[in-house]
Amino acid sequence: MQFNIYEYSFDGPTGTRITGTLIMFQMQKRIGFIVDKAGYPNALSFLREICGYSGEKKTIVCEQYDPSIRNGSMFLWIISKIYHNESSIEYDSGSNTGNIVLNSLDGVKGNIQMGLNSVSTQGSDVINTLTTLAFLLESKSLTEVGLNISFGTHDSIQLNIHTHSKLISLDVEPDKYFGALSNNKDLFPNGGIDLFTLRGAILLIVHLGLIPLLYSLYKSESDGAKIRDDLVSDVSDDITQRIMELKKTTDLDV
Repeated sequence: MQFNIYEYSFDGPTGTRITGTLIMFQMQKRIGFIVDKAGYPNALSFLREICGYSGEKKTIVCEQYDPSIRNGSMFLWIISKIYHNESSIEYDSGSNTGNIVLNSLDGVKGNIQMGLNSVSTQGSDVINTLTTLAFLLESKSLTEVGLNISFGTHDSIQLNIHTHSKLISLDVEPDKYFGALSNNKDLFPNGGIDLFTLRGAILLIVHLGLIPLLYSLYKSESDGAKIRDDLVSDVSDDITQRIMELKKTTDLDV
């Protein structure tokens, strides 16, 4: 796959300066774009303009994500996997086999704009239980998610996801990356780090590999399953058990 990364800057309609990053890539004889403005309604117009396209609106089309990603269902599945200590998932996609580890899901925010703490494989059982309960009680739909994942030869990818009415936007934190790209001398020249190019390389991995694979795993495991109901039941049972254990060791009346 070939790709180039560009920084853009131009005057907006209100006189403000608009800046951002555009990634252009070619894969299987098709041209694709990843742009900072992907979460906004004028993104396609922006791309058509810089490419010199006019007329037919479908010259550039938007990649559509399944509703389960926009409405938070897939992320509820991720919380459930971490909560039940099932965060390590093996995958087999043709000739490509490997392992995904869901390290943590944090920075969760729902429709009520309430920020929740992290659900993590490294977190205590009590914190994970209370955080998961808070999410189930308060969040109708996820709008912002921070997710740390190990994917194949990439030991740590920090992914931030924002959902919109029709689209989602993804970003990564290159300074928190660990993995195979660290051996790339173009990305890590002379003992330093090219965060701009590294961010672009990670975004390509996320958009073209990680998210489609996560979605495929989610669909294969969740078909017909009542993930939310099952998680509510399990969290309720865990809390009840902990309270009963607390009663046995204290004079607390419940």
